[in-house]
Amino acid sequence: MLTDFHKPKLFNHAIVKMRHADRFTEDDVNWKPKKRDEDGWTFSNEANAIDERFISHGEVYSKLVSGGAKIRYGYNDPENQRLRAIFGDNTFSDVVGKRRDLALFREKLIKRFDAEWLRLGKKPRWSKEMFEAKLRAWRREIIAEMLGLDDEDADVRADAMVEVKTFPTPSVKTFRRDYKRYHACGGEVLGIVHRHHGPGLHLRKVDNDAVAFAYTQALNYMTDLKPSKAKVYQLYLAKLGDLNKERATPLLKVTRHKFESIIDKFDAFDCWDARHGRASALKRFHMAKKDGINAQFVGERIEIDFWNVDLMTLFVEIGMWNILPPSYKEAVGATRVWFVAAIDVATRYIVAFKASTQPNAVTAAAAIRMIMSDKRHISDFVGAETPWVGLVQPRDIFSDNGKEFANALVEGVMRSAKITFNRPQAGNPKARPFIESLFHTIGPLIASYFTGRTFGSIAEKGDYKPEHQISLQVNEMIQLFTLAICDIYHNKPHGGLGGASPHNAWLRATQEHGIEFPSQDPDYMLHVFGTRFKRRIGDYGIPFMGIPYANEELHRHRKKYGQMEFEIKVDPENLEHIAVRGDKGWFVVENKVGIARNLTLAEWVVARHDLRTQHAAEAEAGLAAMYRAINRLAESGRAAALRANLTPRNMTAEHYEALEAELFGAWIAVKSADTPTLTQAYALPADPLRDGSVSDSRLIPEFHAERERDARKKKRAAAVDQTPAGTPTPTQTTEDYYEEY
Repeated sequence: MLTDFHKPKLFNHAIVKMRHADRFTEDDVNWKPKKRDEDGWTFSNEANAIDERFISHGEVYSKLVSGGAKIRYGYNDPENQRLRAIFGDNTFSDVVGKRRDLALFREKLIKRFDAEWLRLGKKPRWSKEMFEAKLRAWRREIIAEMLGLDDEDADVRADAMVEVKTFPTPSVKTFRRDYKRYHACGGEVLGIVHRHHGPGLHLRKVDNDAVAFAYTQALNYMTDLKPSKAKVYQLYLAKLGDLNKERATPLLKVTRHKFESIIDKFDAFDCWDARHGRASALKRFHMAKKDGINAQFVGERIEIDFWNVDLMTLFVEIGMWNILPPSYKEAVGATRVWFVAAIDVATRYIVAFKASTQPNAVTAAAAIRMIMSDKRHISDFVGAETPWVGLVQPRDIFSDNGKEFANALVEGVMRSAKITFNRPQAGNPKARPFIESLFHTIGPLIASYFTGRTFGSIAEKGDYKPEHQISLQVNEMIQLFTLAICDIYHNKPHGGLGGASPHNAWLRATQEHGIEFPSQDPDYMLHVFGTRFKRRIGDYGIPFMGIPYANEELHRHRKKYGQMEFEIKVDPENLEHIAVRGDKGWFVVENKVGIARNLTLAEWVVARHDLRTQHAAEAEAGLAAMYRAINRLAESGRAAALRANLTPRNMTAEHYEALEAELFGAWIAVKSADTPTLTQAYALPADPLRDGSVSDSRLIPEFHAERERDARKKKRAAAVDQTPAGTPTPTQTTEDYYEEY
């Protein structure tokens, strides 16, 4: 028997966390967060510091969710300004060839030096000969890992060829230069990408300084700006000079060696925590134990993993096996489905949940996007009464060492989204205990909740061939799990939260500590999660799935280079525009047929398929027929199902290429006068703050509504019993749900 559920509170908005170094953009105007109070944020115009404006917390959240505004965290940090000055708006995913491989190789050396620093408990002080020996040994370890020599369980043919890209051991001077650049750029690998050939920076020995006054200045090293020791020392010298101008007896300058020794004596954990954040400090100092992990803020630590489900075992556990026809039991016996789930450790809230036929990089990348996306349309689609409100910009994501996470696609998404990716030691599930415990929790919850219940759809189908219905039943099972997450798991008291429910813990944490809001800017999502293709420019611009994309910049490239092939990025969740890689980097190109934001590639493909199979006469009639087919999807509810994407099929670029060749061929959409308007089938749930009131919602579970009505009846009955003679009986009751509850 289930324990009593906690009543989910109404979600209004979350408080969005920002720093002075962040950028808030609305209507192409850039604002800098200045200060925050309990009501909202005060911003100053980056172009005119005198121009200030105030925006409430609710309005900030609404603008970000709706796409009317966007945040770029750390945009004005010195390290990000340095990277933009060198590379412009290019990211590490734009670096190709030898420079990319060399930077990744050097990063592995840097991480081994950091690990050695951690093991010793202080900065290694090696002679040049010992340092060179360490670098050579680390290089051999890296090559062995790349070749998989230590992987005894690898299922690889003996005659299979393994290719790796490696480089000679760098000199100690070169390594120190790269190490300094890497950490000066906040651990961003783009900071060590080679920009020229020839000698590097000359490391001059600069004198150090301190004693009493130096100690107070050395504390400036422990800030989230992450200044180098040399930078802190220079600031100390400037402060010392200003102070000595006012003193009769000037203070003596300490050497740089002495100054750095003061910094080295700071508590190592506090120092790393102040500079890199709590999650990074916990990881670095191996405090990630089941009883020792202490994530305080939403998004501080996200754990993600794949989970395999045997359909036969699942149906037996939830009490459905006995109602299945014998033929269906035979067909379902060998069917297995994989799920990828992500959980926020601070609140135990599930922020992503997707199905897949097998663990793969595409599903893992889709789950990362799900963490950063609003999911209320999914909870609405499955009929959940508690909205799936969790979205956040992750700070640290922890996973295992499987190839579904250790690959170029997922790592590229992580780097572009500025997420720290941590993979604990293989075979050590205690390093990610919460996701492991989650996979052992959902199954029993569903089994206990659905005992004695059946799916009406199974009984209603009557006589059918189960082998043709397996995919349908798998989709229903995925909807079942999603419903269970929203209405059961999120509302159940959780032992790791002191008896609170994950839903209420999420709401409380987002109000008390705020969240780092993930960018919903279409251009940003396109560059981070876009799928890459190669297309040739033609008379209609660049066509993709029959949609022409063109603008003046693309026309300039056509005149300059002719009908050559370009690399493009396409966001499957938004066909409004694509990104094209030109001679000056990536630029965005919009479609020429009036497709607005949020039309998904799945809807476009299904609409075309329907025309080809059911309305063959309209198939080549032009864009008007396509728009009518898309509107039919919205009216029938299929568009909502496609957007929710609760299926185990996740498309790769190769799948899309095959679909384009089969369904579209040489067909190009052309807008005409009779082209209808697309139905806006997708919109975020209404924000009650926009109309100035918070109304009761159907998202409150029905059993809470029943208890509310009982409480009101008892209150009215008590009021009647206590009313003195001659006093009119109250006829009005409060509309405050929580007061009554």
